[in-house]
Amino acid sequence: MNEQLTSTFNTQAVISYVRRRRPEAVPLLLQGLEQTLGLTMEETEALLCHPGRWVPQEVYCEMLRRAREDILEDPRAPYRLFFEALTFHNWGPLKTLFLRLMGSPRSVIRAAPWLIRRFTRSVERVWASELTDSSCLLHLVWKPQAALSHDNCLAIMGALASLPLRWGSPPATVVEEACFFEGHPATVLRLSWTPHTWRLRLRGAFRGVNAGRARFLVDSLNEHARQVELLTEQSREMSRALAQEQRRFQALAENISLGMAFLDSRGRFLYSNPALSQMFGYSRQQLTDLDTWRGLAYPDPQTRRRVEQAWREDSAAGEGAISQRTFRVRCADGQDKDVLLRAGFLAEGERFLLMEDVTMRLAAQERLGRSEALMRAVLEGSPDAVLVLDQEGRVLMANRAAQEVLSFREPMAGKPWLELLPPERRSWGQSLWEWVRQGKVAREELELPLAGQEGQGVFEIMVVSLEGGVVIINLRDITHRDRLEKERQKAARLAGVVELAGTAAHELNQPLTSLLACSEMMGLYQEVPDLQRQAVRIRQDTLRLAGLVERFGRIVRYETKEYLPGRRIIDLDKAAAPKEEPPDHY
Repeated sequence: MNEQLTSTFNTQAVISYVRRRRPEAVPLLLQGLEQTLGLTMEETEALLCHPGRWVPQEVYCEMLRRAREDILEDPRAPYRLFFEALTFHNWGPLKTLFLRLMGSPRSVIRAAPWLIRRFTRSVERVWASELTDSSCLLHLVWKPQAALSHDNCLAIMGALASLPLRWGSPPATVVEEACFFEGHPATVLRLSWTPHTWRLRLRGAFRGVNAGRARFLVDSLNEHARQVELLTEQSREMSRALAQEQRRFQALAENISLGMAFLDSRGRFLYSNPALSQMFGYSRQQLTDLDTWRGLAYPDPQTRRRVEQAWREDSAAGEGAISQRTFRVRCADGQDKDVLLRAGFLAEGERFLLMEDVTMRLAAQERLGRSEALMRAVLEGSPDAVLVLDQEGRVLMANRAAQEVLSFREPMAGKPWLELLPPERRSWGQSLWEWVRQGKVAREELELPLAGQEGQGVFEIMVVSLEGGVVIINLRDITHRDRLEKERQKAARLAGVVELAGTAAHELNQPLTSLLACSEMMGLYQEVPDLQRQAVRIRQDTLRLAGLVERFGRIVRYETKEYLPGRRIIDLDKAAAPKEEPPDHY
């Protein structure tokens, strides 16, 4: 016969125990085992519930594991189920008579090596030591089978603990001193039981044990023990959770920057955290009750009466309500602080206080208000049109100049800024908006209709995106400046023309005068040499004029010199570029 088999008595014990505790979990206990056994689900359950068949060892060990981990979630489930299985099992007349004739657990333990080798396929060797009338050590060496585990040790321990019940004695105490599956040579179990007198042996031999009474007592005892364990575990969990919550609350209360205090129904301080003492300088010994606190914090009688009246009004709100008020509190060093007080009412008349120092916050809000008022005054007084836009391009604020420049009579707040532009400028405005939303600064000039005037005005627009998505648009009217710039440029061009004309008159006057004189002299002379001499002079003056014209063509910069007092002409020597030399020809 295969050594990897075990009796279905063991599987029947597991199924019976689960059916009594968790009947709905029996399908989960048997799920998938039909594939291992090659049977249907009904045939598998019938086989595993039969008291005298054999099944693979791994099936039985898997059932023990499922009962312990997945169904009952009880690490000692194998012990309990075999204790009940051996207690409630009907051994039949011959086996019952045999156990009674054994007389005591000691006699059974002495025969245990033979019995275990006879009825189990999992134990390789077993022996007893230190055997007395009330205790012994039992050593078990298990066979090297992969399916075996510590669950099998627990099952043996439960079976051994039920033995004294056969003679009407209390169950034995079984303690595991070493486990074979934890690396020890053998599993060592220490058993102790109530010693059997001759009277108990005779009563057990002739009367036996009331099995119904034993079943009821064992069930009641196990169920009571189970409930006690559950309640104890729940109590431990609740105690741990409560202790953890207490530690969390203490850490929060001791390290929070807010002043915190709890008061009883009579107004006495139950607790105040260190932040409260640090905030106001009063020690915990000084904060005995609410009246003492009011006397210290509100020395002004009028303020104290106002605080007491507010406290009475808030107390009328009842349990669970939280009030919030700001008062000026006198500190131990004589300074005054603005404090935001939050008061809440708990059960049984208890109350709590949360105090936050808002002195710096209120001062900052006041400074911010003054800054906003100053900034608004500056914007309203600015001659430039200023628009403040949000991330969606809607107007948050616009000054009076913007209203006038854009000729918009209605309030601008909340309107898209593109609608403020002329229709022909809206596509340009959309491109400008996309450019600025990329984090770039836009600065351009554009023409817009002048408010109350005819024609177009020239405006310089600067658009910048600030942190937080706010966009500032500044429109400056530069129409007058643009006109002056054009006139200046016109005057500059006219001055250049005048200076160039003066230069031409100055430079060309001498060659032209010489030409005129030579032509007149040629009319007077009759001799050929004289005429030739005048012709040479005319040629020289002509070349001189050609050179002047060529120099005029090489003017590349604006350089002048004083010609007459208060009058300047072009300086050809400095204004003309150097003449390029012709290339040499060889």
